[in-house]
Amino acid sequence: MSEPHDAHAEGVVHARLGRPPRDVIEGTIVLEAWAGRPAQNAMSAARRLVPSGESAKLARGRVDLSDHDEQQSVIVEGVALVLSILSVAAWARPLSRGLGTHVFADAIRMALPIAVALQWGLRSRYLSLRTGLSLLARDGAACCALAIALALPLALIPGWGPIAAMLVAIWVCGTVMTRRGWGLVYALGLVLAAVLLAHHASADAVLLSLTGFTLSLCLAAVFTRRMQTHERAGTVPRALVAAMLGGCVGVLLVADPSLGWGAHGLHPAIALVPSVIGSFWGGYYMWNLHEAVPRGMSGVPLDGASRRALSDPAMSLFVGAILRVVGATTVLSAVVIGMGQWMKGTDNLSVFFAFGLAALMSLQMGLLESLGRRRAAVIAAVAALGVEFAWTWLVSWQVSGGALAAGALAGVLLTLPPLVALLSRSGRVLATTLWIQ
Repeated sequence: MSEPHDAHAEGVVHARLGRPPRDVIEGTIVLEAWAGRPAQNAMSAARRLVPSGESAKLARGRVDLSDHDEQQSVIVEGVALVLSILSVAAWARPLSRGLGTHVFADAIRMALPIAVALQWGLRSRYLSLRTGLSLLARDGAACCALAIALALPLALIPGWGPIAAMLVAIWVCGTVMTRRGWGLVYALGLVLAAVLLAHHASADAVLLSLTGFTLSLCLAAVFTRRMQTHERAGTVPRALVAAMLGGCVGVLLVADPSLGWGAHGLHPAIALVPSVIGSFWGGYYMWNLHEAVPRGMSGVPLDGASRRALSDPAMSLFVGAILRVVGATTVLSAVVIGMGQWMKGTDNLSVFFAFGLAALMSLQMGLLESLGRRRAAVIAAVAALGVEFAWTWLVSWQVSGGALAAGALAGVLLTLPPLVALLSRSGRVLATTLWIQ
């Protein structure tokens, strides 16, 4: 005799996940957390909700087409960020020559933290979701008003203000364009601007044209994806916290006076590229977390789901991500240093080390934020900035990138314990992920 259909359990699971559960344990956790059912009752109901054919496919770790598209968008976004950094390197000398060294350096020191903050905020609220551009289009009027409210005061600052406003627009619009799949078009715009600047075109005219180009395509990228969706945007408080964390990362990168953003030509932008690539490789690897944890917990009894083990799926992924960040940064830094004789010298080895630590901190801080441990991430970010500023004022001996390295190391050490405590218990990771969803 077949068991009766439990419409209430099915409705609760669909409301929280937007799909059938991948396996029994995922459905059980949802029913326990959101319907208040006892463990045995929740497990019995969840067992009837798992589609047998679909569950078997997911158990083998296959990713559907939409997941594949999302992973591809992460790669394209990483390429766009690398191109943005390279654009700073390619534009540094011609813009410094056309605008003045101090004007361009001050513009970068203001624009980079603002751009990173906006990118993290947009990713948290919109761009990390499958239908994020549709949700962004739905909130288009409010977002445009916010953009004007941020850009207008910045553009009115005498001297470097208009340049900073244009740089922020170019970098943030580029992120939206790459999310739309137009990363190649964005890259061509950056390359064309570099070519024009190299041929002594007017710096103001080139930046203004590139700003108009990226703004127009950004609006087109958003409004051509307008469609009905039942997916919900991330909450405003969560997006604000993410933006604050991104801003802290940006300030950490520009607050070390020994780096000389915009004043040292190609450097330190070129030195930042290895750590950025390593960070995105690690982040791309961590993308599998939402698949690997339920798959790894399949068949595990509920009383063993919260066991602590460094070999748990979540912890294994985290260690793999860290190794990828460290490995890629080390190898690519060696390549950049080796190319120094053709690039008229590179920054000191300490700068590459500092950027590598900053990449680790950014990865760990972003992971804490995505898993709902925002308080720990904020504490680490504030402490990292405090250590960096203290180093700048209190340490008399100068090391290139020393203040950045000290601050980033503090951030890494403070974000590591809460991550290990959470990721070493994959059952808690699964419950946390479902709670955030």
